[in-house]
Amino acid sequence: RTKIKKEPCQPKARKFSVTFENFRDLPAVKNRGVQSSKFACFGHDWRLQLFPGGYSDYPTPPKGAVGVCVERSNQTGKWPNVKFLFELRSSDGNISLQTSGDPSSYKCYSNTSNICALTTRPDIKHRFLDDKRALTISVVLEINEFVPKNPLAATMLKLFGDEESSDVIFEITKKEEKTKKRRREMASSSVQFHAHRFILEHTSSELAALCESSPEGGMNSPIIINDIKAEVFRGLLYYIYGGGIRQESLMASGKEVIDAADKYGVVNLKLEAEVWYVHSTRITTDNVIDNLLYADAKNLALLKEAVMDYIVKNKKKVMKRVSFKEVPGDIYKDLLAAVSRVLDDSDEDNSDDDDEEDEEKDYASMGIGALRQKLDQRGIDIDGSRDTLIAALKKKS
Repeated sequence: RTKIKKEPCQPKARKFSVTFENFRDLPAVKNRGVQSSKFACFGHDWRLQLFPGGYSDYPTPPKGAVGVCVERSNQTGKWPNVKFLFELRSSDGNISLQTSGDPSSYKCYSNTSNICALTTRPDIKHRFLDDKRALTISVVLEINEFVPKNPLAATMLKLFGDEESSDVIFEITKKEEKTKKRRREMASSSVQFHAHRFILEHTSSELAALCESSPEGGMNSPIIINDIKAEVFRGLLYYIYGGGIRQESLMASGKEVIDAADKYGVVNLKLEAEVWYVHSTRITTDNVIDNLLYADAKNLALLKEAVMDYIVKNKKKVMKRVSFKEVPGDIYKDLLAAVSRVLDDSDEDNSDDDDEEDEEKDYASMGIGALRQKLDQRGIDIDGSRDTLIAALKKKS
């Protein structure tokens, strides 16, 4: 018997998990195939053909390798131009093996793709069977044709900085001090950015509020902003219009981008900049408290998690060299979560108190990235502390 399960995947692709039950009992005879149940994709019916005992057809695989191919079960119509990829996951859930077929050679068989070698039967028995002796193969099918994109994103970007259609102007000013003949002179430089109020109203309520509070709504008289660099504000505005900021820029100006995005309510940009700040910052005993206080002030749950992980992994050194006098008192839940995550400790409290559901228990030790991903998949706001994210997930469970 086989089971089919559809999984999330990229827009042009479809992913299915195909489970062959009782793999150990499948025939270990070369070239003898075992067919899966059918699944529908891209207007065709498909199934997997598994060769538990290996095969000898083209192309020649490693000796003794189990083979698999995609088979189109309906015999009518043109073979679709698709690419495919097979994945095997080890018992810990990680992808340990991937292999793909060559789309240019699909017609070696009338309705069957080329057979791909997975790994040997003993290796599959050792690494890839679940506790019920079942083998699960994930297959990804992707359309190998040009598919035009929705033009809205490109249209929005064309509006970025368009003076003719704009109805609001922001002026970013920067004052520099210069000393000349013992007198201090103030030299002012400014950069203007044109924007559209209707876009700001849906992407940054704070910038939209500045437009409302401006005497002329920012149309004839520019709205002055003097607490942010012009290049940072340009990136913020470009992101608001659907553009992306280069990884190098986010890593070089991480804190400035986080501060600006936090102040003006561009949440996703703040969280994206936070990711790169975490990956580009080396936490040490000298900066661990500064990073912890910054994470707490800006509501950066991922950075706080990284700090907590560092504290747990370097607990002796931290206890000896670091003072926690300025640390807020609500960090202990995050610290316990880090202990559970880093040391993989299980809760040994066997009290008879009311237990949560298994999935809810996992939330407590789950990483911030995983919590945010779950919330995003459910269309829930992903900004907030660990407690806020967990509470939102429990509410929707």
